[in-house]
Amino acid sequence: MTASGAEAARRALLKLLEAAERNPTATRALTVRAGAPKDPSPVGQRTWRERLEGAERAGAVALVRGNGNRREVIERVRLIDADLLARDLGSIRAGTRAADSVAAARDAVAGREGFEAAIDDAADKWAKGAEWYRLPAEPELARGVFAAAAGLLDIAFGTHFRSASVQTAGSSKFLQRHGAAVCAILRRALALPDDARQDEIWETLGLVRFGHPVCLRAPVRFVDAAGTAVSGLAAPWSAVNPDLVASCEPSGDAPEFIVTVENWTSFNAQCREIGRGAVVYTHGFPPPPVRMLVGRMAEVWPRTPLYHWGDVDAGGLLIADSIREAAGRTVKLHLMTVELAERHGAPRKPLARLTPMAARDDDFGELARYLASDSCRTFEQEALRAADPLETAQ
Repeated sequence: MTASGAEAARRALLKLLEAAERNPTATRALTVRAGAPKDPSPVGQRTWRERLEGAERAGAVALVRGNGNRREVIERVRLIDADLLARDLGSIRAGTRAADSVAAARDAVAGREGFEAAIDDAADKWAKGAEWYRLPAEPELARGVFAAAAGLLDIAFGTHFRSASVQTAGSSKFLQRHGAAVCAILRRALALPDDARQDEIWETLGLVRFGHPVCLRAPVRFVDAAGTAVSGLAAPWSAVNPDLVASCEPSGDAPEFIVTVENWTSFNAQCREIGRGAVVYTHGFPPPPVRMLVGRMAEVWPRTPLYHWGDVDAGGLLIADSIREAAGRTVKLHLMTVELAERHGAPRKPLARLTPMAARDDDFGELARYLASDSCRTFEQEALRAADPLETAQ
């Protein structure tokens, strides 16, 4: 009976502290209903009142009483000092928890590029006492989640989902339990679309659940463990088990060019409408088998020009840069220009994420400077028809 009165008072005080965390810059005094206990006994009523009056004596709150014959009735609780209220409740302020959690997250990713945006997003939620993708401001948990996300980028293609969870977090169920937060981090780190689902992100990283085939049209062939050959020259394109990519060998003359294509519709258009050249579908942000294939093709045809066709936005340019890294040599942008953005794009805020790339002295740098500027316009590649990159480059 006694506990019910004290607990009712504590709930009201916690609600007031939560309101303070959500509204750190409130210009009006925050108040909540006092929440009289359900226990009607004199003991319950007394402990409820004593708990609230104790917080008032500590200087944390002011109790608002009624008028007239209700002047002894505590109706509302008004915030005076959130720090004192947190101390009275034995709680840690959201700002302190947020700062500790941010420090833990930064320590976990050790300065790796691409993670700061997710940390900033989480910090904003945590500072208001809210969870970020079901991740509370608990430093050790934040450290584990961000470390798992960073670790997944180092896991080789073909690792089973549960094995990857053990390797990055020490528990086979960690990624399942905290997948929402881990994937939110990876969406930002890899510049994936905001609507990319968890299963799509796992597949992008090559975690076995099991991956989509690699789609291409190119004069290459692959061989499975039984010696069965799979051609990359089927019409309009071939689908290859990702396990076979390592066996890629040239099969015929070198193509006039190689073009990687970000989106499915545009990949089909390129294969069906443009009769020459090798074409590889990247599956959006290219998973490890696609990067391996691009690297192999760049190696066996060192003089064949390489192009990438994708969306003209931050994600599209970062995907192109991933292809360039996989190829290990120059990649030219195809149908990804400032002129086309001005003609087909919609206005957007400057894409600050691309600022580091803007310093480059190539077509990547030119587009990055535009997308990071106040003139930024973006569009999806499906707005354009497929084209022969050798002809458009002239």
